[in-house]
Amino acid sequence: MLTIMSVIIFNQSGYLDSASLSNLADDIASKAVQSQAYGIAVRELTPGSADFSAAYGLSFSLLSGGSNTSYNYFADKNDNTVFEASEMLESIQIMRGDYIEDICIIRSSGGDQCNSAKRVDVSFKRPNLEARLAFFNNGGQQYNPANMIGAKIMLKSPGGLTRSVSIYQNGQVSVQ
Repeated sequence: MLTIMSVIIFNQSGYLDSASLSNLADDIASKAVQSQAYGIAVRELTPGSADFSAAYGLSFSLLSGGSNTSYNYFADKNDNTVFEASEMLESIQIMRGDYIEDICIIRSSGGDQCNSAKRVDVSFKRPNLEARLAFFNNGGQQYNPANMIGAKIMLKSPGGLTRSVSIYQNGQVSVQ
């Protein structure tokens, strides 16, 4: 009986780990699609403001001022494709011990490039369906990676499971 209970408890822990990480990946993808919908559908920035000019997006940062257990949803009010603290609409906390492990650059050739980008800001603005991607290096300097076609947010659970959310320049959002 004790052996059976041990197996059940062990498997339940793995299942919860997997479910939590899958939910996180799905939540990030959903928030990216929401940003895209708001950006291209011209959502009013503040009800009654008649300001429909903002782009909407997400910012993921592993820099010293960022966090691997949260990401930001923002309205790019000054249209510079870069998240600034004054533009934050919501800071989304990652729960259950899951975290952002890495930010990778998806390239058209040569494979994904990980461990070089420490921040990526993704935004969407009408009339384009495409994602606007701003990458930052270890020093916090913005740069344009060669052959870049998207960003991949690598997620990890406390148990070592991994999932990722890819956001491509063409506007496609996918979870792996």
